[in-house]
Amino acid sequence: MTKLILRCFCMLALACIHMQVYAVSYFSVSPQCTIQVQPIQFVKTDSINHVPRTGWKTVDLPDNWSQHEPHYNGGVWYRILWKPDCSSGTLNESFAFSIDYINSAGAVYFNRNVLWRDKNLVEPLSKSWNIPRYWVLTPTSLKAGENEFLIYVSGYAFQNAGLGSISFQNVQAAYDLQQQQIWNRRTLFEINIIISLVLGLLCFSIWIFRRSETTFAWFALSCLLWVLFISNILVTETKPFTNNILAAQANISFFILYMVCFCTYLLRFIRVELPRIERVIWAITAIVLIVIFFTPVKWLTAVFLNIFMMYVALFLLTYIYLGYVTYRTRKREYIFLLMCLTGILFCALFDTVLLGSELHKDIKPLSPYTSPIITIFVVLILGVKLARNTRRIEKFNQRLEEKVQQVSHDLYSSMNEKHKLELENVRLQERIHLSHDLHDGLGSSLVRSMIIVDQAEQNMSNQQFLSILKLLRDDLRQIIDSGSSLESRVPENPILWVAPVRHRFSQLMDEMDIESKWCFPQNWGYVPTALQCLTLIRVLEESLTNVIKHSQAKHVYVSMMFPYERQLILSIEDDGVGFDVKSNFQNGMSIGIRSMKMRLERVGAELQVTSEKGKTVVQALLEIK
Repeated sequence: MTKLILRCFCMLALACIHMQVYAVSYFSVSPQCTIQVQPIQFVKTDSINHVPRTGWKTVDLPDNWSQHEPHYNGGVWYRILWKPDCSSGTLNESFAFSIDYINSAGAVYFNRNVLWRDKNLVEPLSKSWNIPRYWVLTPTSLKAGENEFLIYVSGYAFQNAGLGSISFQNVQAAYDLQQQQIWNRRTLFEINIIISLVLGLLCFSIWIFRRSETTFAWFALSCLLWVLFISNILVTETKPFTNNILAAQANISFFILYMVCFCTYLLRFIRVELPRIERVIWAITAIVLIVIFFTPVKWLTAVFLNIFMMYVALFLLTYIYLGYVTYRTRKREYIFLLMCLTGILFCALFDTVLLGSELHKDIKPLSPYTSPIITIFVVLILGVKLARNTRRIEKFNQRLEEKVQQVSHDLYSSMNEKHKLELENVRLQERIHLSHDLHDGLGSSLVRSMIIVDQAEQNMSNQQFLSILKLLRDDLRQIIDSGSSLESRVPENPILWVAPVRHRFSQLMDEMDIESKWCFPQNWGYVPTALQCLTLIRVLEESLTNVIKHSQAKHVYVSMMFPYERQLILSIEDDGVGFDVKSNFQNGMSIGIRSMKMRLERVGAELQVTSEKGKTVVQALLEIK
């Protein structure tokens, strides 16, 4: 008897508990009317065209059927029986029926008539899990007594398939609630995507122009992956993926790649590179990606959860390391970044706790606000870096200005010294030129005059001495005139150019019984400059003077030719005793030969001398440009 009483008491207690858990719900739609909703019923089905008669069981909303139907993937029916209860006896105004979400795709039937349905109820399934909806019901559309909502839902257990909360309320309240939910669930994420794209494009543009700044490249890549990840919140269809499973696998892949790239960005931001650790992480990530796409459907929940926790742990380790580096360096941009990450972590932890409690129905999640937080802190970080760089530029400009002033002063002093040296060099060069001209011009005239005086058979008259002195005076005047004007006019042809020298030396060589032959073209093959003409004249005078003084020659042949394009050769050949050319060049015994060589080199010409007994040839080779 005692056992029977105890058994009855237990059954009564269980019945009371069951009635408390699955009690009738009431929703106020007007001051006079409420909607009485019976406990929600659930049943599995193999088709939207079939509503089972048996197998129904009671569930609470929001319902995640993986908790009571583990590993079930397919379609189910939810049945909602309700009726209005009005103190005035009748319902006279329209009201709204709201559903928080349907995961993943579904259809709503009101009294067995289609009220709404998703575009795709078979793979690739539509996505209604983040879209709140409501429908306006009019009093005339209701049946007398009890009414029915049948809600078909198709989804996967690993995606927490099921039906969200329902409510009956007046139309304005339903509209306001839906707008608030759309703002929290969709609009904030749209803003998040726009901000992430803008920041990503900005950092990518900076990296394009400054490839060494890899921090911006990693941040841009992480922004792109973040956009791909959270776009799952906004899309309503599975495409471009062929089914929901593949879309979920791609989405978790975007998440882990985002985590790796974002952690790499954080390390690059604090100027840290860990090549070995990074290679290991990327290798593990590659293996994880393979595991994601080859895991059977029934294990996806556990695999996704473990992978998610693993990469959250990676982020937490990076966050801790960032805090350690920030504590050591105390740099302001590191502090701002740490504050930003701390805010994100707080929002994530708050939402995690909120989802695990009953408070999530009344308190709004904070995760959608993380993107504005990131934006604010990124702006602050960039502002700090910009201010620091501006100060560096200002200091650099100040140091540069001081350095420029110092260098200008040094350059001014150096230019003065250089100017003095150039003046001294010009004076020295003028002296050298004058000495060469005196040696080549006046010297040859003196030698000629000495020879005339020495070989005179009888005493010379005053008139003859006066002629010799006038000749020397003319030669000296020619030296002065030619030295003061290097831009004098070039004679019209070679014959006119060589005529004065030919006249003087032919007369002298005739008196010394030296036969001379002069061979010059009628016209210039290529016209030399005035300086080149003067140089060639000096070389010719020096060569003929050497012939008269030293060669003991009987024949002299002077010629000019243009053998190749833009090449002039002046040649003086005699049949004298000759001399040792090598010894003269090496020992510097002949001032005349050295003078000729230096003169020719100054105008880009070359002196060639060959000599042996009976034949000495002096040639000046000039390239005319």
